[in-house]
Amino acid sequence: MLLVVTKQCSHLSDNLRFDRYTIQVGAMKPIPQNLGVICLYDGAGVENFDTRQIGEYLGQWFGPDCVQIRSEFVRHHLRSHGRMDEQTLESRARDICKARIEDPANPLEKREPNPEQLVQERKWLLQGVVNREVFYDGLALQRTYLELLVGEETSLEFVHIVFTNRLIGTWDQSDRRYHARVSVYGWPSVISTTGVVEAPARPREYYFGFMAGLDERQLREELAGRFIDYGDPRLTDLLKGYTMQAVFYHLLGDPFCDNPDCRLFNAHWQEQMIRAQLGPGGEFCSKHQKLLKELADK
Repeated sequence: MLLVVTKQCSHLSDNLRFDRYTIQVGAMKPIPQNLGVICLYDGAGVENFDTRQIGEYLGQWFGPDCVQIRSEFVRHHLRSHGRMDEQTLESRARDICKARIEDPANPLEKREPNPEQLVQERKWLLQGVVNREVFYDGLALQRTYLELLVGEETSLEFVHIVFTNRLIGTWDQSDRRYHARVSVYGWPSVISTTGVVEAPARPREYYFGFMAGLDERQLREELAGRFIDYGDPRLTDLLKGYTMQAVFYHLLGDPFCDNPDCRLFNAHWQEQMIRAQLGPGGEFCSKHQKLLKELADK
């Protein structure tokens, strides 16, 4: 069980690459006349998560023709380019290995992965099964994915959203350690189903009980419903909001809202996340409801 408490559960990349240009975070991007395709990559492979339901949800806003459901990101692009050969698989597995965080208290260092890690990552690329306890630098993983985008799919009309069960994190310079994240928004955006469970802090009673030596299973039962756990039936509905955050980031450069009842709220605690994503107050605040309708009508 990973006790990783984070101050912030989504992270914005320092830059986005569109074609040959770099657009800095914070600069408002022009909204494309036509949002070409939102590409959802089905790489999570976990219980109670259905990428197709996410696609249907986006289709209700932007039209079903704007959404494509694809297989796991690396496999999809290697196959589409006809590059599923041993040498290329080895190279991609090596790049992903280099994104592994060995020590959360130290920033990622350049290193060569050991043979055992390479075998693991190559196997996981082929089978789509990942050990969720392996911790990855989300920005390094994102850069590895970025290298696979070529041609027209690097244009602004394509929104690439990668679902994975890899646990991702980013380095926090303020306290000099890695923090787990639900998502890293950028090019492409990466959303972690494991991060949903591990990144937002659970209720305080959970940590107090754990430190007091109480049985973890008992704590989970007593606090059931107040946090998301593995296999939680709410997972798909919850991640609809994070997916919409990725779309907002792509179109406007700002995926977040200060309203705790809006799906764009950047929750730090599990109970905040559940309230924002699944609460009775509706999906979006009035401001973002109006903005979303304007975006969807373009």
